[in-house]
Amino acid sequence: MLHFLDELDADGARRAAERVHPSGAFAGVPFLIKARTPPESPILTRLIAAGAIPIGWATRARPGAVSLTFGWNGREYTRNPWDVERSPGGSTAGGAAAVAAGVVPLATGGDSGGSLRIPASFCGIVGFKGTYGRVPRPGGRALGGLTTAGVIGADLDDVILATSIASGPHRLDPTSLPHWPVPTEPEPIGRWRVAYFSTLGRWGADPGVDRVVRERLVQCGIEVVDVPLELAPTDDAWSVLSALDNGRGADAAAANRAREVRDHNNTALADLFTEVDALVTPTTLTVAHGYDQHEQSIVTGDPCWIFNVTGHPAVSVPAGLADGLPVGAQIVAPHGADEVALAVARQVLTDLPQPPLR
Repeated sequence: MLHFLDELDADGARRAAERVHPSGAFAGVPFLIKARTPPESPILTRLIAAGAIPIGWATRARPGAVSLTFGWNGREYTRNPWDVERSPGGSTAGGAAAVAAGVVPLATGGDSGGSLRIPASFCGIVGFKGTYGRVPRPGGRALGGLTTAGVIGADLDDVILATSIASGPHRLDPTSLPHWPVPTEPEPIGRWRVAYFSTLGRWGADPGVDRVVRERLVQCGIEVVDVPLELAPTDDAWSVLSALDNGRGADAAAANRAREVRDHNNTALADLFTEVDALVTPTTLTVAHGYDQHEQSIVTGDPCWIFNVTGHPAVSVPAGLADGLPVGAQIVAPHGADEVALAVARQVLTDLPQPPLR
């Protein structure tokens, strides 16, 4: 009914289970791989080395689609366990649906424009994009530098541990950062101070989505500070950098403009973070859209794209429900301060009821 599988690998899972050593951090824990992930991907090899068992490949959006906030298995659209008429988001669609439905606790993905955070928001789970380079990628040094590999999961601690295991230098990716140990989450002096923006671009969040995140910040005792933030629009810059990452090329003038946008926004955010510990937004401007309405809903992930351009750590956690559907809060911290984003996220995170199709 949810159509979250691209391909099941039952035989491979049994063989992997026979080789698992009980001392592994994820010994015997099943997970799904995002479809078309290269088998040499460091996030796969390192999770498997830690005892995790891949049971198959999860759906993702069709290649070349205008908007990627959906999943497709070649025959059917992937559905959201909160409402089968809705999309689980994307492009890590099947992984998010399976995690939310309780099939697996973790699924791998990559985030170049919200592909971990958007489905986490739509499905009421956790999606974490670390600082650019936090998890090495098999493609090596990217020209555009948008994508960070990562995981989505039902539990924040599992997501943190999996990210730590997958982190560290790798011969396939010279831009990968040093190993990131599971952090001792920092304690603020007083309360965490955050800047909250319901939108960072031309489109505003739905009032119900905005209200859920604002009310959650009040409920969890975080101090919201009014700080100005002037960001350059990232739509064109993201498109140019994505073209570079995917081998389509871009003319020199467009690439230079994209660099200028990245530099401007990095500086603006650095200034913001001298006043606050973190930045909070709704992860998506809407709750989950219809399972085949991705093109009409292309702007829903607008709060996510900018942080792929800048490379900041960003995590989405459930903040509540609007009209019975999950709403995610996105927490962003300075470059390299992944532990701050996660500590604030832990305070913001709220437990949701189980979805109807769990």
